[in-house]
Amino acid sequence: MSVIVGSTDVTRVTYRDADGDLIDPGSVVAWVKKPDNTVTATGIVVTNVSVGIWTVVVPVDQAGLWFLEITAAGGVSPQVLEKRICAVWSSVA
Repeated sequence: MSVIVGSTDVTRVTYRDADGDLIDPGSVVAWVKKPDNTVTATGIVVTNVSVGIWTVVVPVDQAGLWFLEITAAGGVSPQVLEKRICAVWSSVA
């Protein structure tokens, strides 16, 4: 699925402990590598929606392939989530 340049990509992450119960990690951080090879966390919003449920919102300002990495601290799964984002210009005139 593609994301339109000028919009946002939203990723929802669910964290669980070793027993499979929802749990909040000590922290969640995210960064992206943009199509022009810039690596940044600027503008990314990480939100704890409820116990064990987090969202990561990335503003998309360039067309091309993005790389998103979300890292959680503590005894949770997943500790690292990697995602590719394909950003395109709108085809609607």
